[in-house]
Amino acid sequence: MRTRSLPAGVVLVLAATLLAGTPAHASPDRRLPIVFVHGNSGSAAQFETQFQRFASNGYPRELLFAYEYDTSVPDNTVAVAELEPFIDDVLARTGAGQVLVAAHSRGTTVSHAYLADPAHAAEVAKYVNLDGRSSDTPPGGVPTLAVWGEWQSPPDPIRGTVGSIGGARNVYNRQFGHTETASSAKTFGDIYRFWFGRSPATTDVLPEPPGRVEVAGRAVLFPENIGYAGAELEVWEVDATTGRRRERRPEATYPIDETGAFGPLWVHGKKSYEFAVTREDGSVHHFYQRPFTRDDYFLRLNTGRPGAGLEAFTKHDPRHVNLTFVRAREMWGDQPDSDVLTVDRLRDGTPPLNVLTPSVAPRTSPGGQGGNTGEVNALFLTDVGARTATGYADPDQRTDLGKNQLFPFDNLTFLAAADVYVPADTPARGTVRLALTPRGGRTAAVVNVPAWPSDVHRISVTFPDPGQGRCD
Repeated sequence: MRTRSLPAGVVLVLAATLLAGTPAHASPDRRLPIVFVHGNSGSAAQFETQFQRFASNGYPRELLFAYEYDTSVPDNTVAVAELEPFIDDVLARTGAGQVLVAAHSRGTTVSHAYLADPAHAAEVAKYVNLDGRSSDTPPGGVPTLAVWGEWQSPPDPIRGTVGSIGGARNVYNRQFGHTETASSAKTFGDIYRFWFGRSPATTDVLPEPPGRVEVAGRAVLFPENIGYAGAELEVWEVDATTGRRRERRPEATYPIDETGAFGPLWVHGKKSYEFAVTREDGSVHHFYQRPFTRDDYFLRLNTGRPGAGLEAFTKHDPRHVNLTFVRAREMWGDQPDSDVLTVDRLRDGTPPLNVLTPSVAPRTSPGGQGGNTGEVNALFLTDVGARTATGYADPDQRTDLGKNQLFPFDNLTFLAAADVYVPADTPARGTVRLALTPRGGRTAAVVNVPAWPSDVHRISVTFPDPGQGRCD
């Protein structure tokens, strides 16, 4: 693997491709830069696959940008104020006079407030409103496409009233969850036609030559989206069948600063990698996913400070593994055609366990036993004991999916947790096989990881969206 250092003064969150490819001003068809604005608990990762689809259609990768902001606060004042200099910087970097904007969920509220200023609206050629705020007219008078999922689609929207933007083209997808509305291949086609007046050549993520794949991203504190300054990132090639590291030394090492930026680095499109973030107390957050079949400049390693945030609600013990699964499409466990996510500690004598039960991963909120929150994009697995007045007793080395979604995750949208005991090793010699079969009957995506003990280690696994390359 070859690595390249960041040019001085380049911030990855602003320049998604870090000078890769042809300069924007040399683009023969004068395409405009694209800016994505994420929603609550979101980041560039919600549009990661869409950006790869744009690149698969020949869109200059140096024209793709993601505006990221802190969603741990309820107020959007700072997010709206900082969008102005962000777009100004994009225009300055690319030499363009306008941008194309797509915003999702809470990001639509940020974008509507931004476009209310005529000077800002003049800098946006077209706007896409993804399953978010309604309005009587297109925000700022900018030509608008509004795409809606099951939350706000007729005849009986799950949340509130039917979504609509007057004077815009409104597209309803009652079959889509909230995040799926932004990440789906169908939505990509709708956006492409609205922006460019023609259908895309493909809605797939097309693979590139395996030896020419490049990735870059940010290691950030979730959900603040700020760089984890002081952390260190190591990138390791791993054995896809075990998840264990192949060499004694990492392929690349990056000190993380306040931007969170790392890369770009070359990877092989048919090999598997681990991204290991070492935190200030020496604990390590390990990130695994399917091989990179195409360049990816929006890789996000969402972590937290030791013992803080969501991590404070999971148990840490040398006898069990803590796992987090992430996908930019809701995981459903209560439908006739549901997703299936199995966890299997290999060679321990127990069969694979499907953790997406109706009560752990209901489609909508309220749903499942006890009215658990639906729309699960991230699922945490940890071992806990009996329910107490303030939480749970110490780990008991037993799986109990009958606890449904664990507290306090049962009060959070997009996130869920379940009591699943996965035995750990010290050192981590055993393997945990994780397989996600998406609804629709597609072949399972499989990721194997070491059985890291949770007293020191955290594991996150990202599964591909539907249509993001092959899933076999």
